[in-house]
Amino acid sequence: MRRPVSFGTILVALLAGVGATASPAHAATTELFVNNTVSCSDAGPGSAAQPFCTLSASAAAVTAGQTVRVTGSYAEHLTIGKSGTAGSPVTFRPAVDGDTSWVALTGTNAGITVSGQHDVTIIGFQIQGVPTGTTVDVANSTRVTIERIELAALDSGVSAAATAGVRLASVTDSALRSIRIKRDVRPAIAMDAATSGVVVTSAYVRVNDGSLHPGGIEILGPHNSVVRSVVYYSVDTGILVGAGATGTVLASDYVTGALGTAIDNAGASGTAITNNNVANPCSTGIRVSGASTGVSVQNNVVYSNDANPNGCDPAATGVGVGVYDAAVSGTTVDYNIVEPRTGKSLYAWTTPVASLEAFRAVSGQGAHDLDSTDPDARIDSGNSAAPGRQLDYFGKFPVDDPDVPNTGSGPITYADRGARELTRTPSAVLALTQRPGSEVTADASGSRPGWLPITSYTFDFGDGTVVTQATPVAHHTFTVRGEHAVQLTVKDDNGDLNTGAKKFITDGDGYVPVSPVRVLDTRAKIGVDTTTPVAPGGTVTLQVAGANGLPADGVTSVTMNVTVTEPTANGFLSVYPDGQSLPNASNLNWTPGLTVPNLVVVSVVNGKVDFHNTSPGTVHVVADLVGYHSSAGGSVFAPLGPVRVLDTRERIGIPTTTPIAPGGTLTLQVTGGNGVPATGVTAVTMNVTVTQPAANGFLTVYPDGQALPNASNLNWTPGLTAPNLVVVPVVNGKVAFHNTSPGTVHVVADLVGYYTTAGNGAVFHAQSPYRALDTRSGPSGNPVGPGDLYELGVGGLSPDGATAVVLNVTVTEPKDFGFLTVTGDFRQEKPNASNLNWRPGQTVPNLVVVPLNPENGRVRFYNTSSGSVHIVADVVGFYSR
Repeated sequence: MRRPVSFGTILVALLAGVGATASPAHAATTELFVNNTVSCSDAGPGSAAQPFCTLSASAAAVTAGQTVRVTGSYAEHLTIGKSGTAGSPVTFRPAVDGDTSWVALTGTNAGITVSGQHDVTIIGFQIQGVPTGTTVDVANSTRVTIERIELAALDSGVSAAATAGVRLASVTDSALRSIRIKRDVRPAIAMDAATSGVVVTSAYVRVNDGSLHPGGIEILGPHNSVVRSVVYYSVDTGILVGAGATGTVLASDYVTGALGTAIDNAGASGTAITNNNVANPCSTGIRVSGASTGVSVQNNVVYSNDANPNGCDPAATGVGVGVYDAAVSGTTVDYNIVEPRTGKSLYAWTTPVASLEAFRAVSGQGAHDLDSTDPDARIDSGNSAAPGRQLDYFGKFPVDDPDVPNTGSGPITYADRGARELTRTPSAVLALTQRPGSEVTADASGSRPGWLPITSYTFDFGDGTVVTQATPVAHHTFTVRGEHAVQLTVKDDNGDLNTGAKKFITDGDGYVPVSPVRVLDTRAKIGVDTTTPVAPGGTVTLQVAGANGLPADGVTSVTMNVTVTEPTANGFLSVYPDGQSLPNASNLNWTPGLTVPNLVVVSVVNGKVDFHNTSPGTVHVVADLVGYHSSAGGSVFAPLGPVRVLDTRERIGIPTTTPIAPGGTLTLQVTGGNGVPATGVTAVTMNVTVTQPAANGFLTVYPDGQALPNASNLNWTPGLTAPNLVVVPVVNGKVAFHNTSPGTVHVVADLVGYYTTAGNGAVFHAQSPYRALDTRSGPSGNPVGPGDLYELGVGGLSPDGATAVVLNVTVTEPKDFGFLTVTGDFRQEKPNASNLNWRPGQTVPNLVVVPLNPENGRVRFYNTSSGSVHIVADVVGFYSR
């Protein structure tokens, strides 16, 4: 892959014979401002703090070397009566740089006039409405540049007597770039006998109906003029170079849809028609006629597969490239591509000929011309030494396609034919990694170059911060928490670029594990003032932030193992942020006399959480704090599996099949295997199930080597199989399971993720509980059948990057024994893991942390029972990178 670093020098040499000059270098300028959308004054200094209100005031105040930056729309005619100097022009442009910014001029008087001035630059003006008279008029002036001007007056107000859209009279060294004319004109661009050294490059001439009006751009005697990026609608001739004009260059232009001839060199001499794209002319694509001499027609692409484009007269004679009259002497035609058109002639040499071969035979021209419709034929096959050659329509250098042989000629053998240099743009691949809080790492390392190396990466973080750098990784900390969109732009060595974007939210929090500590027990005056159970319909408010070792600030949610005991009637418990509306969600369900635990993750508001008893009877509530999420930072979460890491029945995690003895403790190594790293792990999340218990009891899961806490994770009665989600700190890479029962019990543990302070992971986004699934609701109210799969798309999550969701899942009305497996892994039919176990007729809840399917953000519920069951799922939060 090569970049022709000397191409600018080559262009200067190639253009020397046609009188083209390079644009003068602009010195640094001071700035004036015009903005009628804020507090402004025409009597003021024209500063950014107090801008002018009108363009006329700025035009009267501007001096050589100053730039007038304009914001807004103006019902004015901009008349520039001041001059700059060579290298320090007077400049008028939009306040914001860029190809999409414009200043609008409106009304019947809209337009621009430069008369008797020199060294003037005008950029980015859009002339709207239906102005009368010449819209852009440059007369008796030198070194004038007009770039990106759009004339948006449509044909509704233009009569056959309308004057030119753009008029240049007696001007020298003028440059018109990016002119857009949307009014009916004929021809679009015209140069008369007095012109010399005019360059029209990167023009876009689009024409499409039969209205005929005076010239769109009328050039009366300028010297060394440049016209770039021009759009015309509804014209008879796209570009007309009149008899007597000399040294004209038409290069890298798009001309499409002319009713007559797209490019017409009618008697002009020394014209270079180079690297243009011509499409759908009714008559001739490129025509050279009259007393023209020394004309070069090279590297052009003339194409149309339409026999009757633009409503042309079917009887019209159509020719791709035609040379007539005395012009056959001294005209060079080569390196063009003329695509066949049904019923039309490819060429004419005084008279039309039927084929490229016939044209070569009668003219001796076109040795390297092609009659191909293959778009790749233009790649790396042009003549870089063709007279008048410019950079391409977009200002690009030639680029070598490594997969195409270089068959061109001149100093650069891989220059393309046509107005556009074909390149392969780089890919833009953006990955976002968020640490707890509002810091994000934007990584574009996955981006790949096209045919040239990537030279810059621009990261727009959407909050006003834009970073452009040569390396692919950038870091940024947002000052406002919430949803943000980050956009990446990669640019290669030739200015070709591509973009990519991702959205994410910055209210993610880190996890801080703690050794289990009892923070609420209504039986023992822990967290409350009495030993009174929670009354029917009653609510208990618990202060969690600033108590029990938790900080007063930054706590966004807490993780607790909540147990209900001694209930006197059926019911359920809702745990939710303090002071908010009671959600349609449940955390624990019970029947009279049953002791039920469940892990709860709940948002903290005002430093508190609420416990609401929906039962008609009383109930005692116990809560053991195991950790909290903080906006100040903490560990990040890495979801897994689920992966079975312990089963005392199957020698998984231990060398025997012996159950845990009464009062016994089992130690499990959790780091360094099963996808968990050996270092940096602060806590693990497991779905723990006890089965085959021989007596009443409860299980405590806690950090290895620490004192047995006054806390429980699972409670059971003999013969019961009971699961519960457990989040437990890791010490020495291990966790401990303690059986408080006087009988033995088997324990099963399925690892669903871990928290770490090292490497990449996901941060937590707490939400007020909302119901995402209830198979009892809806028109059908169908339960999940025996052995069936239910798939759920979880809404309300981050637009990009959600990796796992936290659900409180409840099964109810089961017809038979069974268990439920919840997974986001679609690669296997069903993992060897369970989340909830039940007996017929039992209502069982459990908290579930499940990785989302990365392709569609969905989770699956597998009913392994031989009977049907209803499933309820409440979203309480999610993790995202």
